[in-house]
Amino acid sequence: MMNYHYFSGVAVPVFSLRSEESCGIGEFLDLKKLADWCVMTGLKLIQILPINDTTTDGGWSDSYPYKSISTKALHPIYLNVEKVGILKDENDRQRFQELKKELNAKEFVDYPEVFRAKMWYLHRIYDSSDVRPSVECAASQNVQPSAECDGFYKFLQYHCDKQLTEAVDYLHERGIMLKGDLPIGVNRDSDDVKQNPHLFNLDMETGAPPDAFAAKGQNWGFPTYNCAAMKAENFQWWKDRVQWFKKYFDALRIDHILGFFRIWEIPKGSPDASFGHYSPENPRLWEIEGRKRLQTIFDLPRVETHGHASLLICGEDLGMVAPCVPGVMRELGILSLEVQRMPKNSSRPFSDPRENPYLSVDTTGTHDMPTIRGWWEQDRELSARFYHEMLHHTDNPPYFCEPYICQEIVEQHFNSSSQWVILPIQDYIAMDGDFRWDNTWNEQINEPADPKWRWKYRMHQNLESLIGNEKLTNLLNKITTSHGRNKTD
Repeated sequence: MMNYHYFSGVAVPVFSLRSEESCGIGEFLDLKKLADWCVMTGLKLIQILPINDTTTDGGWSDSYPYKSISTKALHPIYLNVEKVGILKDENDRQRFQELKKELNAKEFVDYPEVFRAKMWYLHRIYDSSDVRPSVECAASQNVQPSAECDGFYKFLQYHCDKQLTEAVDYLHERGIMLKGDLPIGVNRDSDDVKQNPHLFNLDMETGAPPDAFAAKGQNWGFPTYNCAAMKAENFQWWKDRVQWFKKYFDALRIDHILGFFRIWEIPKGSPDASFGHYSPENPRLWEIEGRKRLQTIFDLPRVETHGHASLLICGEDLGMVAPCVPGVMRELGILSLEVQRMPKNSSRPFSDPRENPYLSVDTTGTHDMPTIRGWWEQDRELSARFYHEMLHHTDNPPYFCEPYICQEIVEQHFNSSSQWVILPIQDYIAMDGDFRWDNTWNEQINEPADPKWRWKYRMHQNLESLIGNEKLTNLLNKITTSHGRNKTD
């Protein structure tokens, strides 16, 4: 008989964190301050977006966190460079402090400028130091950079591993889990493709068919997998990815889990994603292939409810879901994703969180969607219906999503039947009218219909002020406690 436990967490990309110590972007060590806030509020998990290196030219396209150049290399932009070393030259130190102040003052992440500043600093440290890591860290074991940057890149990966491990150890000491994100694809020019070209279909690209998010579908630009070749090697490449994740993460979000059953494959060079097709094309194979791949890659079936012993597996199963997917996920103990605004029963405008399956993650929205406040203003007819049907108010809805409404929505989700409730940090902060950001629309992290979107959202509030906000902290602690979602086991 299943032993029921209920937990809660917060979702925020590392790049979106703001602290007094960071430099224009969130950093690995900022997770420690966020963990302190989680302890104060009763939240038990921090969910982040991918943190693999995406560097190609240091420009805005590299801000896309799902475009990894290596599945086993961390992104050096998340380093606290001053913890790597102190610049010897006084003029350099002064220049960096000026850059840091300028970048930290910006409302958003200026990805190219932050990357340029940090690489300048790190090169200065590397070039002026005789200290080199004596062994390659786990993060750099599968990286084969060009000869001219080999030593510097290993140096970066050594410190990435060191700082992320420090943050993870701190989270565990505080009883907080870290949930990572496993992208469905990799960059066409990635180290993985270069080392294993036989595992990829380089004449094809991965994406999603046309839907409510994108009328012409989505083309992510990743090559599709040569599943026959991967199967012949017993999916070892995927197994190695999962093993790497276990070094840092307690839980795992499988991005686009539908792709393990069938992937939307687009011939390279097509005008848009609507020219694609499903692979395999035969729907009878989807359940067979999906179950086999998931079982083999993630060492299933098993049902992990919580803890740090092995990965808690969650699937992002939104969109055009094949009928076989929910059953296979339940069979293998993979938690589904339940979004109230995207009900899996298409005949209803909203789902009721109290009707969610226990083995699921409940949330108000994802990084591809507006926040609660953004959605409220996006379609007033729909939000008015939500106000009356889901929140049971009888008066006219307010023009803006007022703090009391945000609190009602948060509490409604905390009362869900899902094992986990993990909400975006923007939606927690929205409960405090004096603390939340007035610039509602700029809190959305991604617009999936825009392939050139700049991933630049950064919290308006820094972590120090979040921790010092007794009103919000006490309110959220009361919510987690009253709904029994603050327990450690």
